[in-house]
Amino acid sequence: MKKIVFYLSLFIITWVYCAKFNCIDWDLWARLAVGKIFFLTGTILKHDIFAYTPVKSLWIDHEWGSGVIFYYISHYFGDTGLMLLKIFFSFIILFIISRIVKLQNPKTNAHLNIGFYAIVYLLLFSGIGTTVRCQHFTFLFFTLLIYLLERIRRNENKLLFIIPPLMMLWANIHGGFVSGLGLLLIYGIGEFLNKKPCIKYFIVLIPSVLITLINPYGINYWFYMAQAITMKRTIITEWLPTNLMGSILSWQRYKLVLLVSAISIIFTLIKNRPKYRELDKVKYLILLVSLYLSLKYIKHQPFLGIAAGCFLYHDFYNIFYTARDYIVSVFGEIGDKFLRFIATVKDVILYTFIFIAGSLLIYSNSLKITVSDKTYPVGSIEFISQNHLSGNLLTVFHWGSYAFWKLYPECLIAYDGRYEEVYPDETVHKIRNFLFYSDKKSYDFIKKYNTDILVLEKNTSSYVTMLKDKNWKLIFEDKISGVFVQAKKAKKHYIKPVYTEESIIRDKYKSSININTLRRSLNEHYGRIKI
Repeated sequence: MKKIVFYLSLFIITWVYCAKFNCIDWDLWARLAVGKIFFLTGTILKHDIFAYTPVKSLWIDHEWGSGVIFYYISHYFGDTGLMLLKIFFSFIILFIISRIVKLQNPKTNAHLNIGFYAIVYLLLFSGIGTTVRCQHFTFLFFTLLIYLLERIRRNENKLLFIIPPLMMLWANIHGGFVSGLGLLLIYGIGEFLNKKPCIKYFIVLIPSVLITLINPYGINYWFYMAQAITMKRTIITEWLPTNLMGSILSWQRYKLVLLVSAISIIFTLIKNRPKYRELDKVKYLILLVSLYLSLKYIKHQPFLGIAAGCFLYHDFYNIFYTARDYIVSVFGEIGDKFLRFIATVKDVILYTFIFIAGSLLIYSNSLKITVSDKTYPVGSIEFISQNHLSGNLLTVFHWGSYAFWKLYPECLIAYDGRYEEVYPDETVHKIRNFLFYSDKKSYDFIKKYNTDILVLEKNTSSYVTMLKDKNWKLIFEDKISGVFVQAKKAKKHYIKPVYTEESIIRDKYKSSININTLRRSLNEHYGRIKI
């Protein structure tokens, strides 16, 4: 009974968190576009068709499989489908973590203390707080692989045959599959240091690497991954280091998990005083590597949450078990009965609260995905669409995908969140210099590449600069953006866009991408093909 109550409570917690935070991710539009093109044409794009600026000759889309899945779900099941997918990701990750914890202590219900999972989920959720992202697959596969490898450590060696097919699937969904290969390497090194059988991990690593070559790009995929792993992304916040020296209020979830992890490890080491040979090298290597990755990149913080969840649960609760044992040693059976009573009351109150409050929140928060005019230039995009404006459109990094989802092929964009997949660094930096610094040299950029339309954020220096520029004219503005066109091409009258908040949310999955425009675009790149 306790197991059922525990997992139902865990499911309610994940549902409430996922339903409450329902803002759509900036990059989802690009994923939907790739998915739609796949279903319309059966083709995986290998060249960009959305940008008018210089792009890389070969487009390696390491997330193409995610796009196919996201588009299929959004097309047939809409908001509900995508939100349920997000809830599924969250719950299954925590469920697998609980099974890993159970492997470490098979005693009945020893893995069913919900408080620790709630702490871990706080950090994990920081990586999946928006609708759905491709990295959700990596967090899921990463956790699943730890579970398989933990069982393999317990001599269930038949599970080794699952790993290569898993890596092939993972590689075609998200580039984070390299973290899985890293796990195999860590387990091999860790078990070697543990002086336990380790050859099997290195052996399975070979087919796991080779099988990732089964992808639409072949060996080029690995050349891209080598470049993507080592490149610096200083213009993207989530790829910056985690700054622990800033405000005490920053990164609260990360600091909480870090503090809990540190206390748990220090307590265990002090209490048990293990010798070097008694330490589980696999466990500590995974924790150290995940800590390093989480500090190096904000985007990788959830890896620390997963690692802590998998390996520090019993260390954490040993603190409380030690305190309980001390109380029992002092007060005897009375103390033991009192602690059991307190634990029962605590569980009743906690689970009752989760069920009642969670049910009310689930009832009041529908599975809707928000596209807000406070974060997206919905008015400006509707203005361009309803006035049938066409040409080369430059907008900010995070709006680019939304723009081509809604306006392609009438409008091509300057750049968007696909960044390292599509655009050379030189292109990206020139555009950013214009948008945020109004650099004179970068101002020449919009002339050089025949930019026709600008959709600019109102809080940027470029917006102020263009208001003063006689060669450009502001023809429309919404709450957060403005549409500029070349003054000589501006009309005297434009249609005021008709839209409502409801219509924007209802029509967000409708795209201007269609089979006829795709046939023309793809033929330009690949020659005559049958669609």
